Amino acid sequence: MKNALMVFKPALKELTTSKVNFLMAIIPVFIGVGIYYLLGSWLYGTVWNKGQELIASYVSEGSFGTILYYIAAAVITVLLFLLVNWTFVLVVSIIASPFNDMLSSRIEKLHRGKKLDNVSKSFGELFKSMFKVIFNEIRKVGFIFVMSVIAFILGYIPILTPLSLFITIVLLAISFVDYSWSRHDIGFGSCLKDVRKNLWGYSLGGVFFFVLVSIPIINLIVAPLATSYFTLLWLKNNEHSSQITE
Repeated sequence: MKNALMVFKPALKELTTSKVNFLMAIIPVFIGVGIYYLLGSWLYGTVWNKGQELIASYVSEGSFGTILYYIAAAVITVLLFLLVNWTFVLVVSIIASPFNDMLSSRIEKLHRGKKLDNVSKSFGELFKSMFKVIFNEIRKVGFIFVMSVIAFILGYIPILTPLSLFITIVLLAISFVDYSWSRHDIGFGSCLKDVRKNLWGYSLGGVFFFVLVSIPIINLIVAPLATSYFTLLWLKNNEHSSQITE
């Protein structure tokens, strides 16, 4: 738990003191902004125009038609909000996974005093491993999605609602700790052992980023900041362990 509190400030510092790390962090943010823009344009452009035509075909102009128009606008706004908050992190995490993987690797090297690659080599390594990382990320997202559905179902049972929330928080933490696990080829059993040993620390970080994920626009910074945070937290938890082999 102590380590979980100690690494918040260093996690932010790692993103701002290195130009390459900052680039790795900011590119997924721009990807997220682009997704927001395209999704919003589609919903308020194509979908909204079709909706207007549908309303006009069933309702004549007048006060009732105007009321229905604003009700439809409110519904689409709510749907947009829900859609973004339910799918945003999962979608962007897949697209941004090569950047996050490289960012995690660089932060570990910085933390351990190792020499860093220059910009061209860093991006060369990123593109070389891109498809492998994205494939692994899709598998991870699939697992998290299944577990999230289970947690969602448990949430409808009042006595199990706290358990549902706890599972969701731990899954969020695991999705970022996994960059370190994968890089060091840590087996499934050892991953479970790491979670059990550091459950409350991972949960504390998970709660913080779970709150950020629910805030539109702010959740754009979740992926790079959480990657930095959980990389440093994993290193702190395992600094005397033979698992750190890189």
